[in-house]
Amino acid sequence: MPDFQPAAEAVNLANADAAQMSKNERLKLESQGLFFVSASGEVRTFLDEVNELDSGANVTIGNDAKELSKFFGIYRQQGRGERGRKTAEHFFMVRIRNPGGGALNKAQWAALDAAADEFADGTIRITSRQGVQYHHVYAPKLAPLVRHLNRGYRDHATLGACGDVSRNVMGSPIDQLDPEHEVGGSELAEAIAQELAPRTSAYFQIFLSDEEGRNRGPRSPEEPLYGPQYLPRKFKVGIAHPTDNSVDVLTQDVGFVPASSDGSAWDLYSGGGLGLSHNNPATAALLGLYLGRVRREQVVEATRSLVLLQKENGERKDRRAARWKYTLRRLGVPFVKEQLKTRFAIELEEVEPTPLPPMQLHLGWHEQRGGRGWYGISVQSGRMGPKLRKVVLKAVTELDLTVRITPQQDLLLCDVGDRDALERILAEGGVKPPEAISLVRRNAMACPAKPTCALAMTEAERILPRYCDAIEAAGLGDVDVVIRMTGCPNNCARPPSSEIGIYGYGKNDHVILVGGSREGSRLAHTLFQRLPGERMPEALCGILRAVEERNPEGLPAGEFLHRTDPAQLREWVGVGEA
Repeated sequence: MPDFQPAAEAVNLANADAAQMSKNERLKLESQGLFFVSASGEVRTFLDEVNELDSGANVTIGNDAKELSKFFGIYRQQGRGERGRKTAEHFFMVRIRNPGGGALNKAQWAALDAAADEFADGTIRITSRQGVQYHHVYAPKLAPLVRHLNRGYRDHATLGACGDVSRNVMGSPIDQLDPEHEVGGSELAEAIAQELAPRTSAYFQIFLSDEEGRNRGPRSPEEPLYGPQYLPRKFKVGIAHPTDNSVDVLTQDVGFVPASSDGSAWDLYSGGGLGLSHNNPATAALLGLYLGRVRREQVVEATRSLVLLQKENGERKDRRAARWKYTLRRLGVPFVKEQLKTRFAIELEEVEPTPLPPMQLHLGWHEQRGGRGWYGISVQSGRMGPKLRKVVLKAVTELDLTVRITPQQDLLLCDVGDRDALERILAEGGVKPPEAISLVRRNAMACPAKPTCALAMTEAERILPRYCDAIEAAGLGDVDVVIRMTGCPNNCARPPSSEIGIYGYGKNDHVILVGGSREGSRLAHTLFQRLPGERMPEALCGILRAVEERNPEGLPAGEFLHRTDPAQLREWVGVGEA
């Protein structure tokens, strides 16, 4: 949507006080570093909320605490029954941050695996940002889960996994594995994550200190980067690899693409983001804009500088207009580039960007740097149930492997010395090799959606496998196409940049987009504005049949769908809208 124009003005830190801003902004300010929670004028802390969960006095947290909990990697959730109606069941989702997708050693993986049974619903949910989520965490187990993850996985395991801060920094999972390219993207991902991590001591006070160490007031509420109100909205960073753009770099608030063989230079993109609101033309899915080339030693500082510009200039009254993608376009690229150069001393080189690499799946066997190998396992929609978890844990612990998580919600088992032993463990556990799974299913990705996500309008994770079943039954399972689906237009699984994208509209309707590219360089356009769920299998089969049968040039699916007139494609598909 190149002609998109954001609002001309914004309520921001430079021109307004907290009284003119949204309730979320006032809540963050009054929390004094995420510690205090407003509750009818009562002096109350987030620790009070957690203690009531621990004791059984409450089954969930209050509305104000709900907003702060996101900064700690926690989402308050409620069961949803027939047609999405809320039930009386209350629980939480907890997410870790995992810069660059890992690597996770066997002790870390064992801790993540154990948490699924001890504190959650027995599943590990791999996210589209290379993190891990735990679902159906009930009140008394919330704080123990967070403490467990900090002991066994890493310090501050869940801090900053959600909230108005930098989210998990993505990176190609093969950065340290590929024997042909060594650009150091994983090190940059970790360095950026550390630089942009929240500094408040509230997380420690609430979850990590013992009873005697807990105070009624914050020891250190200071946030040297974010300030007392943090960012206006979440902020996402991704780092590509010379042969792999699985991070979908142009969909990030800040994205880097290696522009040299040794990782000494990086092309900088900024202002991407795929979330939007139905029937709101002031919101849009947008791809990042090229700002120039930076030296490796300035990558972290360039990212930090853009975060500061967003903190100072981002919209703080209307959260729908608060993402950096809108701020950058309101300020203008020339202004942002000038600020980077003059205020922050970033040396932006004005050159043509390096071509974007394609998205890679990384499944099956690959040679690894150093002489060993790695093996990619396809995980349907990222949901690892007890059976798959058991097999992976056995392989990791017995063969002393490391684990990496991909942006496509799959799993890489790395540092494999004995390939026969790994293949035997996987076969005995019933794990299908990638070649035994259809291309459509391997490429497909979905967000959790209903029944847990409060924002979801429709199903995604639970329904997309059924669509794959229908596609395979129609003999179209090996059409090479990427399908991504979400239950709402926040688009966490990135459907707008996909070859076929689907997101929820209403309780049982879906928007279908087509024509994105494998390189992530083009957004898909709308094919069906609103299609009932009952018509989705027929529509998807019709689209794939057109790719297979009406594509004499043999174009990649995304390119064919991009070039084909939407009216003509709808006629071929033969499915009417709602």
